[in-house]
Amino acid sequence: SPVKDPHTLKSAILECPPAEPSGPAPVLSLRVLRTLPELESLRDVWTSWKGHRDSDIDFFIELLESGQEILRPHVIVVYRHGRIDALLVGRLENTRIHSKVGYLSLPGLPARSLVFSYGGFRGNPSPENSTEFVKSIVASLKDNEADIALLDHLQMESPLCHRALTLPAFATRDHFAKPETHYLMALPENMAAVYKGLSNNHRWELRRKSKRFVSIYGDKAKVRCFREAADVDVLMPEIEAVARKTYQRGLGVGFQDTEQMRRRLRLCAAKGWLRGYILQVSNVPVAFWIGTAYNGSFCSDYLGFDPSYGEYSPGTFLLTKVIEDLCSNGIAEIDFGFGDARYKGRFGNRQLAETTVRIFAPSPKGVTLNLILTLTVATNRVFNTALERTRLLPIIKRYWRGRLARGSGRQQLD
Repeated sequence: SPVKDPHTLKSAILECPPAEPSGPAPVLSLRVLRTLPELESLRDVWTSWKGHRDSDIDFFIELLESGQEILRPHVIVVYRHGRIDALLVGRLENTRIHSKVGYLSLPGLPARSLVFSYGGFRGNPSPENSTEFVKSIVASLKDNEADIALLDHLQMESPLCHRALTLPAFATRDHFAKPETHYLMALPENMAAVYKGLSNNHRWELRRKSKRFVSIYGDKAKVRCFREAADVDVLMPEIEAVARKTYQRGLGVGFQDTEQMRRRLRLCAAKGWLRGYILQVSNVPVAFWIGTAYNGSFCSDYLGFDPSYGEYSPGTFLLTKVIEDLCSNGIAEIDFGFGDARYKGRFGNRQLAETTVRIFAPSPKGVTLNLILTLTVATNRVFNTALERTRLLPIIKRYWRGRLARGSGRQQLD
C-alpha cells in the first residue's frame, strides 16, 4: 500500500530499494519514480548533485505541470548498497515522431515516448550505473510503457551513450546516431580579454560592426536586461515582435509567446536565473537574446533580430554587449545550446561531441519507427554528402531559409 506520511516516504526512497528475494542484498538496485510526491522526496539529494538547468528539479517539475503532452515523470534511481547513488531524469509523454529530408518535414507519427532530459544523469556517472539505466529503459519499453525512448544529446564519450547504443537488441537500437558539436565559451574577467582571445579578423569585424551600428543609431540604441518575474509580461511581447519576423518562425521552431513559455520564464525569474536582453532602437525592439544564469553558466535559449535591420548587424551588436555584461557579472561560461551556427563556432572556445540516442520498443510499432527513422537519416546523409562534395549545401540552406522567411528573413546571425 502507498506510504502516506511524507517523512516515511522520503526515508523509504532514499534508503530502501525495491524489495528483493531473500539472500544477500544486491550491490546495485533500481526504482522508477512516477509521481510528483516521490520526486519531492528526493529534493535534498537531487539538488546536492550539480547538473544542467534542464534537469534541475524545479525546472523539471514546472515542465511536467505545464506540458499538456506530458503524462507523468519517469525518473530512474540507482541504489548502491541500499543508498541512492544516481538518478536519470525523464518523463513519459504523448508525441509525434517527426522526420525530415533536408528542410522538408514528413508527416509525424503518434507515439508514446520516454524522454530523458539534457544533463539528466545526476550523481555517480559510473559505467555500472549507466548500464542499469539502459537496462531499465529497455525493460520499460518491453513492458509497453512507451514506443520509443529518447536520450537527449548525450556526450559521445560517456558510458551512458555507449551503453544506449550497444545494449539494446539490433532491431531496437539506434543505428544512425548523428554526432553534433555543442559549443561553449569560457568567459574571462572582462571584454578586453574576450577580444584578445579571438582571431584578428573576428576581432576587427566585431569592432567594425559595433562602431557602424553606434554611428548610425547612437543614443537611440539601448540594451535592456529583464530579470524579475514582474518583467515577464513586458518582455514577452517585446521578444514576439522580433521573433515572428525570423526564419526560425518559418521553420516552426524558436521562441513562441505561449502560456507555457510565460510560466517557464516566471519560474526562472523567481529562481534568479532569468536574463532577457532586448536591443531597442527608439524604444522599438530589434534584437533579443534570452537565457538563464545557472550554476555560473549562461544557458542560451533564444536569440534573433529584425531582418529589416540586418545590414547594420543588430544581432552581433547585442551579442557583444551581452557578453560584456556576463563577464562583469561573474558568469564563467556561455552554453550556446544545440544546433550549428557560424557565430557559435567563432565565439565558442570549448566543444562537446554529443548525440541524441533513441531506443525503440520491441513491438511492431517500435520496430517500424526505427525502420522509418533509419531510412530517413540514411537518405539525408547520402544527399548531404553529395551536396557537400559539390559545395552546394550552404547555397541550398541559405535559399531555403530565405524562402521560409521571405519578406522578413535573413539567414543567420553572423
